[in-house]
Amino acid sequence: MSSLMPEKPILIFPSLAATIGLEEAVLLSLLDELTRHRPGHEGRGYLWHELNRNELSQHMPFWADLDIQRVSQRLRDLGIILLLSAPYGESHQLKFAFNEQAIREANKADSVYKQATGTTPPAQPATQGATLIAAHWQPDHETLAALSQLNIPEHFAREKTPEFVRYWRERGESQRSWSAKFINHVQRQWAHHVNRHHNAGALPSNWQPSNELQQHIAQEGIPSTFIQKSLQRFSLYHKTSGAQHNNWDMPFFSWLKEDWEKQDTPFIDRKSSPMNDEWRPDQHTLTYLTVSQGIEQPFIDECIPEFIHKWIEKKAVYSEWGRVFAEHIIEQWRFVQAGVSKNPTPQLIHGQWRPSADCLEILEIHSGIVREFIEQQIPEFILYWSNRAQPQHSWDNIFLRHVKHQWKQHYERQQSSSGASRTKDRTVAEQLSDRSWAS
Repeated sequence: MSSLMPEKPILIFPSLAATIGLEEAVLLSLLDELTRHRPGHEGRGYLWHELNRNELSQHMPFWADLDIQRVSQRLRDLGIILLLSAPYGESHQLKFAFNEQAIREANKADSVYKQATGTTPPAQPATQGATLIAAHWQPDHETLAALSQLNIPEHFAREKTPEFVRYWRERGESQRSWSAKFINHVQRQWAHHVNRHHNAGALPSNWQPSNELQQHIAQEGIPSTFIQKSLQRFSLYHKTSGAQHNNWDMPFFSWLKEDWEKQDTPFIDRKSSPMNDEWRPDQHTLTYLTVSQGIEQPFIDECIPEFIHKWIEKKAVYSEWGRVFAEHIIEQWRFVQAGVSKNPTPQLIHGQWRPSADCLEILEIHSGIVREFIEQQIPEFILYWSNRAQPQHSWDNIFLRHVKHQWKQHYERQQSSSGASRTKDRTVAEQLSDRSWAS
């Protein structure tokens, strides 16, 4: 054997790779190799096999745990294997069976296609099943072409690829089409880029709030005469303030609501209200956060439950929850982005790791999570990531999302059961037994 080939090669059938995908064909071939001479056990009409992490890591050193989870789930979604084990990234084992009937039907279909056309069948579209994103995922030619039609340069899309992959691998979520997700992501980033670099400027002399904002203000019940007077003061002030914005709607809305809340007339209804479980940010606030601030929609969504929980417990009353929420999201997003930019080289977690003071402030003060609950998450968090031995750019960011996820689940349990105890009354064992955040 040549020194360039020190190990036994992996046998892959080109027609199979063209049909189900290269990674899927590699894993299927290795699973077949590893179980070919093993008896397995019968159950539910299938022959089941079990492989542990040591065996799989030895034969697949080129894949991380999340990659094995992603590709095995893809084979399951294609109907080629059946899975009984929990997600591999959590359980570190595969308990599976080959779906022989589906494989025979696939081979038969391939044979008919090849006889009719003289070529191998085309690869199946990636949208057939939800999968985790690959570590080295890149946008394909069709995705870049779609972005080009939106007048987004290819170099800009490629610059955004690493942060896109890193963000979604850290979240560990599956999607049916990563290309579609990437196009939406780049569109938002490009809009933010264009606005920030080309549209920011002083307040125009004849500026008026957008139709969308006017409709939103009308729903607040503020009289039109009051709006016009506030707009005049707003315009007069900002003609000499030197402030620049790419979207003047939000600054004016904040100005207007502050004016409205300062009114002394007892007969005016300011519509101040406490926070409630059904509250959601309106579209105006979401547009401001995603387009003007360039904040990811999933990040905003995951912040909503803990924001609601915090202000319900504080029993606060505001007439402008959208502004409070926007400030909350912007503060947390800046912290997350700063954590990545300050640590360009990913590092492994160590046994004495502690969240930074800024991280604790975000969780305790801005998110309203009690300190005892935060402290209880640290040992299990360190243990889990020490076992995975996976470096990260910012452990504060990972811990931030983990604690918020745990807090969200606790809050949802409180809502679903009457007479639920406060978070601080929940035992350590109950909190540490919840491993859903790691899947």
